[in-house]
Amino acid sequence: MFYLIGVVTGIISFFVGCIWYTALFGKAWQRLMGFSDEKIKTIFKPQRIIVAVISELVAALCTVGIFYNLPAAIPLIVKAIMLIVIIVGHGVKLAIFDGKKAGVIFINEGFKIITILLFVIAFALFGHLIVF
Repeated sequence: MFYLIGVVTGIISFFVGCIWYTALFGKAWQRLMGFSDEKIKTIFKPQRIIVAVISELVAALCTVGIFYNLPAAIPLIVKAIMLIVIIVGHGVKLAIFDGKKAGVIFINEGFKIITILLFVIAFALFGHLIVF
């Protein structure tokens, strides 16, 4: 069940990211990044999408593993907040030093928060089924 939760949340997270970076914030993100339509076409190539899917699956499996292996006495929401602080804090720091605009930071880090919350929901619903 551990792997199933990780794979399913990874796939869902990837598709949420597709919606996040297209329908919801795609044009704003593209404009803030200074990317032309031609540049976007070079970014979204099949090889890169495959790497992105694999990265999302690995991140999902690791997140489920962290939620499962941290002591049960720590509430799930506290585990999620811990991850959000680490991941988003690190992302903001890197984005600032990379010279990213505030809007890009909000879009990118907002997606990370949404992703972690998806993992929390999946783990809350199905985490009790994990048996090693």
